[in-house]
Amino acid sequence: MTGPGTPRRLVAAHLLGSVGFGLYASGSAVYFTRQVGLPVTQVGAGLTLAGLVWLPLSLSIGRLCDRIGARRATVGLGCAQVLLLVAATEVHSLWTFLVLAALLGICVQGGWICREALVADLVDSAARVNASARLRSVFNIGVIAGALGCGLALSLDSAPGYLGLILGSALAEAAATACCLGLPDRSRGPALREDPVGLRQALRDLPYLALSLLYGVLAVGDIVLRVGIPLWVVAHAGLPKGLGAWLYGLNAVLVVGLQVRLSRGAESFTGARRLLVLSGAAAAGSCAAVAVSGTGGALPGTAALVAAVLLLSLAELWSSAAGWKLRFDLAPARAQGTWGGLFALGSSVNLVLGPAAVTLLVSHYGAAGWLLLGLGFLGVTVFCAPALAWALRTRPGQPAAVSH
Repeated sequence: MTGPGTPRRLVAAHLLGSVGFGLYASGSAVYFTRQVGLPVTQVGAGLTLAGLVWLPLSLSIGRLCDRIGARRATVGLGCAQVLLLVAATEVHSLWTFLVLAALLGICVQGGWICREALVADLVDSAARVNASARLRSVFNIGVIAGALGCGLALSLDSAPGYLGLILGSALAEAAATACCLGLPDRSRGPALREDPVGLRQALRDLPYLALSLLYGVLAVGDIVLRVGIPLWVVAHAGLPKGLGAWLYGLNAVLVVGLQVRLSRGAESFTGARRLLVLSGAAAAGSCAAVAVSGTGGALPGTAALVAAVLLLSLAELWSSAAGWKLRFDLAPARAQGTWGGLFALGSSVNLVLGPAAVTLLVSHYGAAGWLLLGLGFLGVTVFCAPALAWALRTRPGQPAAVSH
């Protein structure tokens, strides 16, 4: 990294940004229902829209990032996010809520695309996986802090508490943006800005898109944790009803504590392939553990679910590490933003299809559904090595294959 203060500023920006994200993500639904007075169904639909509307724009956001520079794009989207959060305190109707939620979704998700490109600008290729692992640990710490702050604000159940929640998120994002202003500006020179890698060339990079889709399927493990396991717990009388929340907390602690250590195998493409396979196997084992958790009493069922979350956490840690290697090192050096948008587009399959698929399998097929989901994770591992070898064959200067 350039400059002695660069690592600290980058960490501070991620930490503060994640605190703001944790505040908003944890409390936005309650704010718009309790404070604004919108029906729960409308708020749910609006927040779902906010989570998906950015998808068709991901490549354009990445393209903009490459044209003006990652730091400038990050700061610009951060400022827009602050203004939108402040504007959220003046929302009084469904249509203004829908517009604001959609714009916030674009700024939040686009901001993370630009922050990844900023990491690519400021960190040497050999150190990007380790740096991303550290930043992800910091991100989870911030989200936990934001969620705790949200809990305090919501416990007041009053207008000042709800407004403090939204304005606190805006303040945290403003501080994160200010930290980014202190980072080195690696914006492109005029020649490169006039001749960037085109969007069509990105969309023709089918091997890269295929790998992002495989990564996205593995990321469905997060949906299993947030949606599948809680639904499974409440459907079985023998399991403690609050267990889902505790298991989610266990996952957060494991990610914070182990992400850096378990990312060390992803420095090479061979290591990244191995971690993808391990991730799929761990996710499949987790599904099997959930399937058997409903066959016994409370104690063995709880033990099986703890084992399932441990395996899911390993799957998440391994796939994240491999994903950073693929996302950064298979992208053209002068188009990290555009290819980052492409990777985000492909890997978002977990957001688009994950909740519906997991809910269907869990609610309609029970234990058999969990086993089918596990087989799906195993199926992904079959395609990882061929897809990576295909991608490497199309990269200039990369080895033609990955050893098995």
